[in-house]
Amino acid sequence: MSRDERTLPGTRPLVVGAARSGLAAARVLARRGLLVRVCDASAASERADAARALAALGVEAIWGRDDPSVLEGRDFVVWSPGIPSSHALVGAARAAGLPLFSELELGYRLARAPLVCVTGTNGKSTTTDLVGALVRGSGRPVEVCGNIGRAVCEAVDEQGPEGLLVVEVSSFQLETVDALKPWIATWLNLTPDHLDRHGDLATYGALKRRLFARQENDDWAVWNADDPEVMARRAGQGRSLFFSTRRPVPLGAHVEGDDLALQRETATHSLLPIAELRLRGRHNLANTLAALATVLPLDLPIESVRRVLSSYPGLEHRLELVATVEGVEFVNDSKATNVGSLEVALESFRAPVVLIAGGRGKGQDFRPLAPLVGRAVAHLVLIGEAAEEMQKAWSGTSATRAASLAQAVDLAFERARRRAAGRPPGVVLLSPGCASFDMFRDYEERGRRFKDEVQRLKHQEARA
Repeated sequence: MSRDERTLPGTRPLVVGAARSGLAAARVLARRGLLVRVCDASAASERADAARALAALGVEAIWGRDDPSVLEGRDFVVWSPGIPSSHALVGAARAAGLPLFSELELGYRLARAPLVCVTGTNGKSTTTDLVGALVRGSGRPVEVCGNIGRAVCEAVDEQGPEGLLVVEVSSFQLETVDALKPWIATWLNLTPDHLDRHGDLATYGALKRRLFARQENDDWAVWNADDPEVMARRAGQGRSLFFSTRRPVPLGAHVEGDDLALQRETATHSLLPIAELRLRGRHNLANTLAALATVLPLDLPIESVRRVLSSYPGLEHRLELVATVEGVEFVNDSKATNVGSLEVALESFRAPVVLIAGGRGKGQDFRPLAPLVGRAVAHLVLIGEAAEEMQKAWSGTSATRAASLAQAVDLAFERARRRAAGRPPGVVLLSPGCASFDMFRDYEERGRRFKDEVQRLKHQEARA
């Protein structure tokens, strides 16, 4: 896509939604002198920080309304990913002939640096962060952004053409893209998720596929050769790279014996033994290979790649070892918000764990996980709205309900400590398999609260 095609379709945008991505879009548009209007269904009193931020920008803010009247006098619409595209305002904008696209696409249109985008059901954050670490380790300027933390529009002005924007991309962001064409795009996996919003796997997969649809032969598409759902949905004209934990690939990254290997067109480079990775679990082996395939077009120095791989610790809230208390390990996997993430977490431990799970369900079926839960879980401690559904789905495993996360930690600790007597240390794993919104603001708050409760136990141990 040429630079001319990436120009904005007017000077009077409407930004819908005043959360993180909406505020970032408003800021970047206001910096360019556009006449920005922001609307949000919440009252200004409910969003005091956002209201102050918009007032400081000098943009027009409409609070408590998101009906079609807010489109009056607007040239185009920037849509926030937290608002479903089934909202009536989407239809009204399209009926009025107004271009409508996501904050992700706005960032793409304004960026001077190439975009490297990572999508998939599970592993996006770890892979995106590792790609950023590999690029940073080589000395090239890079910003990691998107669904992982900073909005894309927050980062676009910080990188010139010599830098990179490494972006975690969700299906929500892809509901409203039009021109997006990343230089490198990676698809990690596809399992049912967000079915409460997308309805079925076919729709969810079609949204992921949009990331690749406009790629041309000077772009790169990275595919999971081990995932038939991904391989069946390959799209676009980008040159293909692959990653696999099971077999050699023609171009990309794979396992060779006990080592990680990078497969270039002319040679295979053995990088380092898998045992030297700090990341835990087979799923993180796949994430590591995906990151290696993603950076292959950058031709990074092999020594810097080895150095980063051997030292990369992983992300907070993703199989994060918090502490050991009286021989019991506590692991924070709060970012596991779906069944697929919970599955790979359970497969990362040899001995059965005491599992804290539950929260707000997302239209998933928990029953297929019952055999794994039966093998991998010594006891369940269930929280949140989905507790009853999970207990029924996994009826063959002993379970306890907890009214709060603090109570769940205490109950799990007692069970794991009892199990640890005369045996190898037990593990308490927080891997909810559900969204957090019934009890917490987001998975990060849930993970931090879990760590606070573990530290409480740690302090009690120190005083004993």
